[in-house]
Amino acid sequence: MRLTSLKLTNFRNYGKLELSFEDGIHVFYGDNAQGKTNLLEAIFLCTCARSHRTGRDEELILHGENFYKSEVEFLTDRGLEEKVSFAYIQAEALNSSRSLRKMSYNDIEVSNISEMIGLFHAVIFAPEDLQIVKGGPGGRRRFLDLLISQISRPYFRALQRYSHLLSQRNSLLKIIRERGSANRSSSKRTDMAAGGPGLATEAKDTADDIETLELPPMTIQEELSVWDRSLAAEAAHILKQRLDYVEQISNSASLSLAYLTDSNEELSLKYKGIGGISHLQSEGEIAAIFYARLQRSAEDDVFRGSTSLGPHRDDLEVNLNEYPARTYASQGQQRSLVLSLKIAELLLLRERTGERPILLLDDVMSELDSKRRERLLEIVKDHQVFMTGTDKEHMFENNDDPTQFLTGGQERSMYFYYVKAGSVTPV
Repeated sequence: MRLTSLKLTNFRNYGKLELSFEDGIHVFYGDNAQGKTNLLEAIFLCTCARSHRTGRDEELILHGENFYKSEVEFLTDRGLEEKVSFAYIQAEALNSSRSLRKMSYNDIEVSNISEMIGLFHAVIFAPEDLQIVKGGPGGRRRFLDLLISQISRPYFRALQRYSHLLSQRNSLLKIIRERGSANRSSSKRTDMAAGGPGLATEAKDTADDIETLELPPMTIQEELSVWDRSLAAEAAHILKQRLDYVEQISNSASLSLAYLTDSNEELSLKYKGIGGISHLQSEGEIAAIFYARLQRSAEDDVFRGSTSLGPHRDDLEVNLNEYPARTYASQGQQRSLVLSLKIAELLLLRERTGERPILLLDDVMSELDSKRRERLLEIVKDHQVFMTGTDKEHMFENNDDPTQFLTGGQERSMYFYYVKAGSVTPV
């Protein structure tokens, strides 16, 4: 896959921008806060309809405007010329109460993100990605979910359904909790008004001359069972996919880190969820175990008002030399670990989709020594690369020819672009 053009309208600090690209390595350089990272962000946005820096579309709009648009044209490895675009229009521009996200594929509007994801493949490594190692579980879950979603649309749809069912179950948990509180308060008031539980019962028995048939009250588990079965089915698909992919990512990332560090460091991954579930089990077996655990935790969940276990709570443990990297790895080691995970993502996407994803490197080269820079570019020698930096000389200080880079015995063309105040000039 090769990106051939990028078109931006009102995106970050770019009013209008059109760039064309050849195969090879493309370097955006210039001072800080000039718009270099914005270019990588706009490219990546067309991969998953989401920025890697913010979840608020409003922040991506050029100041004073009310919409933005990012469009990429690319050539697939099968020789197909394709186009993907993503736009966000604020409510005021539409004379509406709601803003609008618009997606299109080859100029045909797409109504759902699940139809867009997996069309254009790009892998980004940015400073924010260090949170995969040193941050909370959410960043590691997002890393897994984005990777698998680009390969499997059913997985992405399962995530959407799971999120909806989880919201419904949590709402029911709160209703049950509030109803229980109200019943306890009502019972207490009745007892006090009748002079105590015994007198209240006598008064009721005397007043009720006609027997009424009442159904026994449902248990909490019975009330939740319909939601729990549906939630377990979606969770089982998500968990099965995550467990399978963690095995593959761990192997590939371990090899990548060993190559980058001369086998001095070892990476391993472990998926941390509820006990008793493994990648060797079927979805049906996982669903049965998960359903039983949901039922067992029902009363505690009612007390909390939220679901305490499931794919939304799980974590991916990243270990360096058999120790938790979050605690024991240095800043430089964390960077190498994340870079290895991103390389694993790149290679796995290529293996599963048959397309070579584009690699986006945001201010990475300046943080690596010359040996690791060379080995990184050796690993990705068959991929189109876009990178940013403040000083192009220091990014490739051992390279004699600034327009060529030797990887795997082959020279790769390099293209430089000077970025200043939202203006991009090919050099």
